[in-house]
Amino acid sequence: MIRGDSTEYELLESWTNRFDCQGYNTCEIGVREGMGSKIIMDNVLNNYLHIGVDPYGNLSYQHYDNTGEYTCDYTDVMRDTMLNDFKPYRNAGKFSFYNLTDTLFMSHPDNQDRQFAFVHFDGPHMTRDVLTESIWFANRAALHTRFVFDDYPKYNMQIVADCLKPFGFYVLEQGKNKICLEKKQ
Repeated sequence: MIRGDSTEYELLESWTNRFDCQGYNTCEIGVREGMGSKIIMDNVLNNYLHIGVDPYGNLSYQHYDNTGEYTCDYTDVMRDTMLNDFKPYRNAGKFSFYNLTDTLFMSHPDNQDRQFAFVHFDGPHMTRDVLTESIWFANRAALHTRFVFDDYPKYNMQIVADCLKPFGFYVLEQGKNKICLEKKQ
């Protein structure tokens, strides 16, 4: 059973429902148990491939701006369960998994020329990490791309949103925990 660890999945569902990716990729940074990726794959139209990125391995790192480093329960067993749950998507060629940190994914040569139409940011929740990811993906965003940020009150979303304006992104809608920005140009 594919589960999630957040709230407002109904917003993610509404922002993906029949969203036309026009042949471009979708991505989720921070797959965990897979609920976000499942919602994206089940609802968007015409995406080339959904890419999941998560290092698992119980890494110790700083999760939030105002906390120290600590280890969460992102075990390799959790990864293996997710991969097993996603076997139908993998077998259909709809899901590709990168068992990497966000930084390693963004620096990987295979990803430099990809274009994305939908990205769900649910990995590191530090302002500098979310900002780095956002700009990297903004440089690879197709027309009318949507970015969804989970747990946005835990970091400085205003800085992220301001930095995305020159790329044509503006707030489409927001809830208490998730916010969606859309590229308007």
